[in-house]
Amino acid sequence: MKSIYTCGVCPKKPCAKGEGNFPKNCPTIEKRDIVEQSVAIYKQDEMVHKIMNFANTLPKKENGELRSRAEEIIEFIKQMGFKTIGVAFCYSTSKEAKQFVKLLEQYDLKIVPVCCKVGSIDIEDIDIQKDKEGFVATCNPITQAEIMNQENTELNVVIGLCVGHDILFNKYSKGLVTTLVAKDRKYAHCPVKGLELVNV
Repeated sequence: MKSIYTCGVCPKKPCAKGEGNFPKNCPTIEKRDIVEQSVAIYKQDEMVHKIMNFANTLPKKENGELRSRAEEIIEFIKQMGFKTIGVAFCYSTSKEAKQFVKLLEQYDLKIVPVCCKVGSIDIEDIDIQKDKEGFVATCNPITQAEIMNQENTELNVVIGLCVGHDILFNKYSKGLVTTLVAKDRKYAHCPVKGLELVNV
């Protein structure tokens, strides 16, 4: 089965240049109603407008130097005026989570870090079969999200949650969510490396 839109294989990306001449089956044309609805939201929803405005300024510092993703997230928090920040991290990225929390602690923020093993639940207790003997702690993304919901976090930062667990965390989180580290066990948490091997 093929892609329903041409975005993935479009070589010229006229949508990024404002030149028109869109290819056949381009969502810019096919879904014009959705495009127009989105423009209205960007303009009318105050929070959405702030996010879009700040996102446009985040990549570079005032001196023109590029920011790291961690720096972008912190700058975003400052510009949005957020005060309560969740950090949802995987047990295997505890070191990275500790480093990020230390960065956040430099600012006047309430920080809510929660490890994926929170609750100390044996995986059999949620009816999943073990692959080894003894206690096997399950990851617990729903509890991570619900703790942050209870603390009224305004932004939750994901660090290294597994595929699937990150999906559940995003589903149950009431606060906004961004990802600092996307887990990739094979490529040292750099998923784009796996794409470089694809011959296109």
